[in-house]
Amino acid sequence: MKRVISLIRSYLNHELAGFIIIGTLLRIVLMPYFIWPYDASAYQTSLTYFMNGYDPYALHASIYPPLMHFITFPLFRLAYQLGLSFDFHTILEALSRINVEGPVAFCQISPLFLVLWKMPILCFDLLTGILIYCFVKELVSDTRMPKRCFLIWFFNPFTLILSYLHGSYDVAVAFFILLGAFFLYKNSFLSAGLAFGLGTLAKTSPIYVALPLAAVLLFKRVMGSSRILWPKTNIRTFLRFSLGCIVPLACFAPLIVEYMNLMTSGISKEIAITGGMNQWFFAADPHRVDWINLHIGTIQAVFSYYPAIVLAIAVLFSIFLKSGRKKLLLLTAFFTNLIYFFLPITLQPQYLLWILPLFVVFLSLSNRFLWPLIIYSVAGLIFYFSLQGPQIFLYPLATYTHLYPLDQLVTSVASYVNLPGLFSQNLRQDLCTVSGGLGFLGQLLTAILLIKSLWVAKDEE
Repeated sequence: MKRVISLIRSYLNHELAGFIIIGTLLRIVLMPYFIWPYDASAYQTSLTYFMNGYDPYALHASIYPPLMHFITFPLFRLAYQLGLSFDFHTILEALSRINVEGPVAFCQISPLFLVLWKMPILCFDLLTGILIYCFVKELVSDTRMPKRCFLIWFFNPFTLILSYLHGSYDVAVAFFILLGAFFLYKNSFLSAGLAFGLGTLAKTSPIYVALPLAAVLLFKRVMGSSRILWPKTNIRTFLRFSLGCIVPLACFAPLIVEYMNLMTSGISKEIAITGGMNQWFFAADPHRVDWINLHIGTIQAVFSYYPAIVLAIAVLFSIFLKSGRKKLLLLTAFFTNLIYFFLPITLQPQYLLWILPLFVVFLSLSNRFLWPLIIYSVAGLIFYFSLQGPQIFLYPLATYTHLYPLDQLVTSVASYVNLPGLFSQNLRQDLCTVSGGLGFLGQLLTAILLIKSLWVAKDEE
């Protein structure tokens, strides 16, 4: 018992302990408040099939890889056993009477269920912050910098709103990408591959980062060498990294195959914009939505060239850049950012979370990475609030309490949605366009900063 008490005291005396407690309490306050219904509905539908012995992929009930299903399954079953309701309460009918259309969140779900549902988000969020702290300690000798970077991540308003109001599980993807980058820096290539493989089981995006990184490891030049050290050293590194990526996928091979078949057959529906919160520039403008939906074939054709383009870029980097541990970190961020350029039509603001932890880590190397971090965070916040204004905070009050009348909420939403815009029909269309343009500016700035850093960074072994 004394040893346990001593261990608890040592943790409580850690410089992060107070901030972790405050940040966790803040998250617990936000957790029961709100959630965007579409992702939650997708998980709930597939888990319902899963609990009843059906294959959610064969029945087209799931749109995500299997990892989060296995993580949320016990929570979902516990909620069922406790009798917690996971039905959405909707005010859609009231909104339709006053001609409100488009991406307005009109649902609320049981607060107790939401607390349980968002527990994995809290765990991955905290793990990401701790990993940032440990990563920065490895990178710099400044004893204040690790805590500073942890605070920037843990109290970033965009990450709080994205994870605990929107209820997005993208923080799990962010954690695994950052973990993969950490192991690359430590030259632990098998572990790095495992991290990217596990991340791919949460969402497919990490594999699009891992593939070009594998090419870099295969063709890389090393310090003191004027030629590519191929095949001995590079092949071993490549095989370790590739094996790490393959092992998690192989463990879920049947489900992964079914998931890929589902996504291949349904990619047009995934890309098509039907009025939901699918993207930046086009989220609130039906005319732009129609234009994009007419050109889905072109979008698919462009995306099909992604593997060839990133392979060519990876080989060029390998030829002209001698490898170093920091360069591998920068390349991880570069290829993560490159995904956004190839998915401009389906890019959702929560996807920005994949790269934000890397920006926070890079702040320990250069203050200039603060700019893309700010731009991405501000752009994401503007987008979320532009869709429906401050009414996002009023749904739970109107649904579960008498503090705010439902009719007044509906009138308030209608008033905001119908506000005239400056250069579009509605103000929220203007704001969506501004946030989309700001996000795209952040992507360009990120690409420029990373390329510049790759050329000027000192190589390390």
